[in-house]
Amino acid sequence: MPQNNITLDEIAEFFREKDNFVLICHKRPDGDTLGSALALRRALEYMDKKAEIICANTPSPNNEFLFDGEYFPAFDPEDMNGIPVSVDVASEELLGDLQPEWGGKIMLKIDHHETSDDFAKLNYTDPTAAACGEIIFDLVGLLGVPYDVCAEPLYAAISSDTGGFRYSNTTSRTHRAAAELLDAGAENAFIDHMLYESRTQSEIRALTAAYASMRYYLDGRVAMVVITNDDKKRLNLREEDLGIISPITREISGVIVGITMKQSRVDPTKFKISVRSEPGFPANELCAAFGGGGHPCAAGAEIPAANAKVAAALVLKHITASGDGLAVTD
Repeated sequence: MPQNNITLDEIAEFFREKDNFVLICHKRPDGDTLGSALALRRALEYMDKKAEIICANTPSPNNEFLFDGEYFPAFDPEDMNGIPVSVDVASEELLGDLQPEWGGKIMLKIDHHETSDDFAKLNYTDPTAAACGEIIFDLVGLLGVPYDVCAEPLYAAISSDTGGFRYSNTTSRTHRAAAELLDAGAENAFIDHMLYESRTQSEIRALTAAYASMRYYLDGRVAMVVITNDDKKRLNLREEDLGIISPITREISGVIVGITMKQSRVDPTKFKISVRSEPGFPANELCAAFGGGGHPCAAGAEIPAANAKVAAALVLKHITASGDGLAVTD
């Protein structure tokens, strides 16, 4: 369990006292890390501060709209002398390709994951927040910045990590924040359309492959999707095209645990899993068994295995006590 050594009020004072920041998102960025970082950057710029955003990967197509000309600059780490602040990053490993340069240097971490590591000098984690965007929402209020400065990225951050306010982590706090952001000018219909209803042809190919690969276990209570490097090559899929497939196993009636497994291009003996579950099954504990983590109903990890079949068997073994007797239903 993360241990905070700074309060949100103290974080607000930290930003008031300093002038130059580097805001760091987690690898394979989602709407929460991107929207939170962008909202914080806009708030800091409103306060006449300097802030850059960096990330190991480009956004998926459904998140590109957030930046619209404000995207991460091409950068040389040696030219960046701002104070490093991580946003929605649960562990240093999630810095991805930025870890060699920025690992061990993060001054402030702002996060909301239960399994968050205290890797920064100053650590603030609020696991009761549905999204990191909720924390940034509160922080912007403490800074005295009007919400209309950053309403759209904040709304996108909160909507993204709550599945459009459908997931079990959604609370009255979530809805109160969203209501205030709507009052401040966030265009919810446009944002939610871009997040959930606007798909590229590549993403549709990824969805088609995912549905074709889906298998069911334990009388339909577990569903698994596997995307291999052969699939990516055959369908000309980028990594950014694959973010769309993680939630689809939740949509199937009777499924309690949904697993999406993607083979690494860099190291084909590693498989990234995204786990989505119904309340009662701890997705974060399953992923922690493989060195990952996340939320009780949404988590991830990376598994070393000779091939996808071996990786799938390892996951299923942890779900069941034994990997034997798992009948696949067609």
